[in-house]
Amino acid sequence: MVVLDASAQLRPVVSGTGNNPRMTSPQHLDELLTGLGLAEAATFTAVRGADEDAVIRHFGGDPDQARPMRLEELRDHYDGDLILVSRSGPTVVVVENNNYQGSREEVLRPLSRLGRTASAYWNVNAVSRLSLAEDGLIQSALDMVVPEDPFGARPDAWDPLLEGLAFGVSPGWGEGLTAVERATGAQFDNAWVRGTHRAVAIKPVPEYLLGQGIVDSPLLKREPFVSYLADLGPALLGRMRRHALDLALAHTDLRHHSLALAALTAEAIPATARERLRDDLTAAHDQALTESRALRAEEADDFEPEWERPSHRVFQQAIVFGVLARCTAAQLPTPTDRLPDILSSLTTAMTGEGERVEEFWMLAHLHDAAQRATR
Repeated sequence: MVVLDASAQLRPVVSGTGNNPRMTSPQHLDELLTGLGLAEAATFTAVRGADEDAVIRHFGGDPDQARPMRLEELRDHYDGDLILVSRSGPTVVVVENNNYQGSREEVLRPLSRLGRTASAYWNVNAVSRLSLAEDGLIQSALDMVVPEDPFGARPDAWDPLLEGLAFGVSPGWGEGLTAVERATGAQFDNAWVRGTHRAVAIKPVPEYLLGQGIVDSPLLKREPFVSYLADLGPALLGRMRRHALDLALAHTDLRHHSLALAALTAEAIPATARERLRDDLTAAHDQALTESRALRAEEADDFEPEWERPSHRVFQQAIVFGVLARCTAAQLPTPTDRLPDILSSLTTAMTGEGERVEEFWMLAHLHDAAQRATR
C-alpha cells in the first residue's frame, strides 16, 4: 500500500514497529552482494503486495515453468534471461544476474499497478539506475553514481526515502538496495537469502513505441512527426537521419558553412572530389576539437550552464564536422541512397535548450523505434 503524508511525500514502508524499523544496513548489503557474486552486475526489483505469479508474467516468464534454485546459484547464470523470484514479507522480490529487465519502463510501469515497485540496477561499467514506480508511472529514476538529475512523473519522489544514503562516484550498491527496502518493505537479510526462490526463464517484454513523457508531446501533433508515426518503419530511416543532420547543422551554426553545403551534395561530385572533401571535413573536426580544448583551459570551472561555454559550442561543431566526414566517406567509392546511422554520434552535439533540441530528441526516439521494426 502507498503510504502518503499530508504533503503527499512518500514515507518508507517498514516491517518493524515504532522507531526501530528492521532495515538492513548498506554495509551488510554490500557484503551480501559480494558473497553472492552480484556486486558487479545485477538488478533487484521489489513489488509490494503483489502475487508472485503475476510478477513473473510481467517479466515475460511462465510461472508453470519455475523451478527451485538457491540464491547463491544465480552467480552461475551470468548469461541468458533468467530471474529468481521470492517473497520477503509482503513484497515479491526479483533478482537478475547481469541483466536489467527490472530497470525497464516496460516492466516497471505494469508492475507498479500491482503495488509500489522499486528497483536498483548496476553493471560492471558503473552504469546504474534507481527507479520508483507507482500507479502505472515511473515516479522517479536516478543514476546512483550521479544522482543530481532525477527524472520521471515526480522526480523528487525518491527524496524522503534516501535520507542518510550516500551515492556518488564510488557507490556501494548496498545504498540502492537500502532504498528499495525503504520503498517497499522488502528485507534482503539472511533469512531471505536462505528462503525459497523460484528460477524462471523469461522472454524480454517488447519495448514501448513511445515511452512515458514522450507519448503526450505536442511535437507528435506536428509535421513531420505525424507522417513519421503514420508509417514508422525502415523506409523512413534515411529521411529521419537527414532531418537529424539538418537540426544539428542549424543548432551549431554550420548550416551555411561551405564544407557542410558540399557534404550535403557529396553524391553529385566525382569520387576524387569526395575523397578530398572527406579529408577536409576530418581536418575541420580535428581543428575544432583542438580549439575547443584550448578555450576550455581558459574558462572558469563553475561556468553555468555548461552548454553555453564558448568551448562547448566549438566542441559541438567538431562533432558535426566528424559526422559529415563519416557521411561523405559512406559515399565512397560510389554514392549510396541512405545516410549511415548518425543519430547516436549527434547526441553530444545536441545539448542545451530550445525547440531544435526537443525536436532532435523526439526524432531520436522515433528513429530507434523505426530501427526496431527492421529486426
